[in-house]
Amino acid sequence: MADPQFVCSACDKSYEGDASNVMTECRVCHRIHCTGCVDEYGRCVECAKEEPSKG
Repeated sequence: MADPQFVCSACDKSYEGDASNVMTECRVCHRIHCTGCVDEYGRCVECAKEEPSKG
């Protein structure tokens, strides 16, 4: 089995091959996550819990 090229630090899902289309940086902690773990405000799921939405 090939080593994954990218592993999301929030959900631990691994991606093989060119994962650049699923990698997104959190604007708060600057860690790299998959697009499913970053909200519309650019925050990862962990940072979104700590920084509630402004509204």
